[in-house]
Amino acid sequence: MADTGAMTLSPTDAMSLLFNKPDVELELHGGGILRIHLISLDGERATVTAPRLSVATGMTLTGRVVGPDARPWELHLNVDDASYHTQDLAMVKLVPGAIQVDESRRASERVPIGGVAWLEAVNCQEVVDRDRVDGTLDDLSRTGVAFTTARVLRVGDRLMFHGRFFADSINGEVRVASVRPAHQPGHTVVGCRFLHVDNDSIAKIDRVLSGGQEPSEQPGLSIAALRELVVVEDGVEPEEDPGSGWLSRIRRDR
Repeated sequence: MADTGAMTLSPTDAMSLLFNKPDVELELHGGGILRIHLISLDGERATVTAPRLSVATGMTLTGRVVGPDARPWELHLNVDDASYHTQDLAMVKLVPGAIQVDESRRASERVPIGGVAWLEAVNCQEVVDRDRVDGTLDDLSRTGVAFTTARVLRVGDRLMFHGRFFADSINGEVRVASVRPAHQPGHTVVGCRFLHVDNDSIAKIDRVLSGGQEPSEQPGLSIAALRELVVVEDGVEPEEDPGSGWLSRIRRDR
């Protein structure tokens, strides 16, 4: 279990939060959704039914809950046993594995936002390259965006993002960081991190986050904005040193 420095969530508490209702949707590895039904919960162990052909002993599933500290938590569940129950269902024993703060939820300030989104697939598992993905905007931050869609997207998919709200539009390249069930049946909420965003879009994001006020600094030259918006392939920011720091990169680009 992860030590967050503030508080941790016990396995018993995490299971209780996750199974506070009998029907639960869990994430499969790669972003798929598994719908299960709770039969019984005994401390850290849950007995559920699940589609027989979609679950097997040894699998790892992911559930997401909000803890008493109001932070999002990620709970990995191990399938301890999956046995025949009916022609369509398996009887499944679940036990908690790792429990950690959900890092896929953006730490940057998020602003709920309405609008439309359309994306073009660049490198996706389930969507053909250059195919269009339509959705509705949920929220926006400097580092990413969330939208709801009926298309099947997977963690790691890359797309070109276009979003419009009121008179503004934002364009950039994104990578899918999380996929979770939406309230609307057959839809998912897709959380993405920006890989590349043009300066005009950065200015519009800053304006939205500041409540419509013009930012006091030029967003395109903001060290903080660049630090947040540039993401390398392995998800780790490069170390700063005199020869490769952010300031030297800006000087070289001028």
